[in-house]
This record gives sequence, C-alpha cells and structure tokens, in this order.
Amino acid sequence: MDIQMHLSGGSSFPCHTPEAFMGLARSGLSDPVLGDIHLGHVQLCPQNFGGGILDESRVAALQATYPDTRFRLHANARILEEPCSYDLGTAHRFPEYTARLVDMLRFLGEPYSIHAASNGMPIMDQVMMANILSKQAGVPVAIEGLYPSRSGNTVSTWNGYAEMLEHNVYFVVDLSHLNIVRQAEGGPPVGLVESLLGHSRCIEVHVSGNDGIRDRHEALRGNEWWLNLLAGVNPDAVIFYEGRHPAKGA
Repeated sequence: MDIQMHLSGGSSFPCHTPEAFMGLARSGLSDPVLGDIHLGHVQLCPQNFGGGILDESRVAALQATYPDTRFRLHANARILEEPCSYDLGTAHRFPEYTARLVDMLRFLGEPYSIHAASNGMPIMDQVMMANILSKQAGVPVAIEGLYPSRSGNTVSTWNGYAEMLEHNVYFVVDLSHLNIVRQAEGGPPVGLVESLLGHSRCIEVHVSGNDGIRDRHEALRGNEWWLNLLAGVNPDAVIFYEGRHPAKGA
C-alpha cells in the first residue's frame, strides 16, 4: 500500500520542543506497518511546549532550517505563555488566544485543526465558530472529532460523525478515535468511514494504534480494521502519523 504519512510532533515526540524533535526526525522515521514517515508536512502541537512560545520568529527559524517542510499548528498549541483548554466549545472564553491564533495562521498560511467541543455544544455552533476562524485567518479550519470518553464529548459517536458530514465545514478523520467509537458502539454504518475519508472537505487524517479503549498513540499493530480504507483518502488530505517513538530501529 503506497501511503505517504507525515509527522505530528505532539503525539510522536511529546515533551520535545519543535527544534528537538525535528533534529531527531531528520535521521529518519518509520512505522512498522506503513513504513516511512515524511517531513513534508509537520504539525506543531500543545505537547511540544518548551523553549518559549510558538511565535512568528520561532516558526520562521524552523522554516529557514527546514525549507522543505510546511509547518502547521494543531489544537491548543502554545502560542501564549498561559496555557488554555482551547477547543470549539471553549473558544469564546479565550479571545486573546483566538486573536493570536488568527495572526499565526495568517503567517503560516497552512490549514489548522481544532478539537470538537467536550462540553456538549451543538454541532451547528461549532461549525459556525470553525468557519468564522477560517474566514478571519484565510486558511481552512477543520473540526477533529472525538470519542466517547466523557459525557460532554461531541462528534464522538457514529451519528455525530454522520451529522458533521452533512455540514459545510472542513474536518479531520482521526482513525484511532474511530477505533474507540467502534469498540463502544460496534461497526460503523455502511459506507460512513469511506465517505468521511474520501470527502473533499476532509483535509487531515490521523493514524496511530490503540486498544479501542484509550487513545494511546501507539505504533500501528497491523490488524487495524481501517488499514485498507486508507487507499480511499481524499488525495488532497494530509495523513499525519501520531504514534509515539517512530525512530527507525527503535
């Protein structure tokens, strides 16, 4: 299977700064099932906090060091000194973060993915917030669905994913999250996952291994029920690898 995966720094190298994990990654990364992990696109995540906030000068230095890599932000990346639980259900509580996020997204010119609400906010309100952010920043802003780990989680059931698909909004398909949904609810409705992966509004796909209980961000095991579905991913979407410790020979 010829699948090109790219690196998500947060899950693969938690507690490493972007400078540190890129230094490790340049020697080569791979997953035991899907093979090489590429650096053409790299996510900068909240787990990569260290060495100061992510601002324009720091990202510009990364871009100068790695000119063949396109960096993008994910979730509540540390762009302010004070951390915050920023998602589509809480964004209205953090206007300073939103303003800074818009500046950074304009600077990067790359898509951004944000987690769905974990406080029960209706999907229509989340779609509106994501599309407002997208318009302000001038880049696609995508909703990443969750899984049933807490009562307020949204886009965390098969029905929730089907409902998201009906709205005019960019989205992320995290296949490890869907594995947890499958464990909780049984198999997906016929064709739903294929429709999500192949849709033109699907701009990221996240892959890692887990046991169907927790989002463990492990290497792939080779028995994932969704592996063959990767062939149908929207060709314009970027597949990000979120398994931990993917260094070759590890």
